Amino acid sequence: MKKKTVGMAASVILVAVVLGTFVWPNPVIQNPSFACALTEGNPQGPYYIPGAPYKEKLGESLEGQKLIISGQVLNQHCDPIPEAIVDVWQTDSNGNYYFEDFTLRGKIKADKYGQYKLETIFPGKYSEAGFMRPAHIHVKISAPGLLSHTTQLYFEGDEHHDFFVKPSLILKLDEKDGTRYSDFDFVIFTP
Repeated sequence: MKKKTVGMAASVILVAVVLGTFVWPNPVIQNPSFACALTEGNPQGPYYIPGAPYKEKLGESLEGQKLIISGQVLNQHCDPIPEAIVDVWQTDSNGNYYFEDFTLRGKIKADKYGQYKLETIFPGKYSEAGFMRPAHIHVKISAPGLLSHTTQLYFEGDEHHDFFVKPSLILKLDEKDGTRYSDFDFVIFTP
């Protein structure tokens, strides 16, 4: 019995090490007085590369189902955050990250109403230390004078949802002419 418990503990530690740094740098503390609930945080993971260029279209040269996500970046009062930065990175449709270039990495600058639009391909799942990660998109939201907020977006109907998935981060999808669509508003705290 002790061997089994030690083995399970070692497996959990290995998963945490392999999956990367899973510290939420800015824990989300909801407050009932907030008009808009804050977007829940999620770990950055080990595959972030700083310095992505500004672009709204990712993976244009890659095969995969087209995915468009749009919405607003808001604060806890539901006010738009003008020119917020939506920094995204993801896998290709086969679950591979690109490290040599920024094919599936980019920053989107929201407009003066906090509106953004991301055009990409639907990300693939991948196995990490024997555990299947669901399809997801990593996101860091920032704005002048504010700390960045890190999270991940997931998709409805995925049977591989793991312990990082929060119901509020699961996108509902519509499909038209072979393209999947979803809306998601990021809500971050502003002092």
